[in-house]
This record gives sequence, C-alpha cells and structure tokens, in this order.
Amino acid sequence: MGVLHGFLKFTGGTLLGAAVGAAVAALLAPERGEALQQQVRERLEAARRARIEAQAQTEQELRERFRQAVKDPNALKREP
Repeated sequence: MGVLHGFLKFTGGTLLGAAVGAAVAALLAPERGEALQQQVRERLEAARRARIEAQAQTEQELRERFRQAVKDPNALKREP
C-alpha cells in the first residue's frame, strides 16, 4: 500500500503544481486573450499526457513487481 500511497501523493502534487503554475502564468503573462487561453490549454494537455504516461509506467512496474513476487510471469495478464 506504500507504493500506491506514494503514487497518489505524487499525482496529487503534480496536479496541484500544474494548477498553481497555470494560475501564476495567467497573472504574470504578458499576453492576454486568445493567445493566453491557447497557451494554457496546451500546457494543461501536456500535463494530462504526462500524467497518463506516468500512470501507465507505474502500473507496468507494479505488475512486474507482483509477477516477480509470486514467481509467475503470466500473473495479471489480460486474457483475450
């Protein structure tokens, strides 16, 4: 449960950091209007993609650890 708890804390921190960064950028940005909105959308999309990639990597690592722990290379594999 420690790995999952750490992952949830990391994900929460990442999302909070992205939100704070976007808010600060909006307040300090020299751009206004549509250009700023587009930039914020792009950064949020990049953060979303990074979260998805990090989640997939963590899930794969956890599956591999489990397979090693139970000494079964086919554990947790999806059946067709």
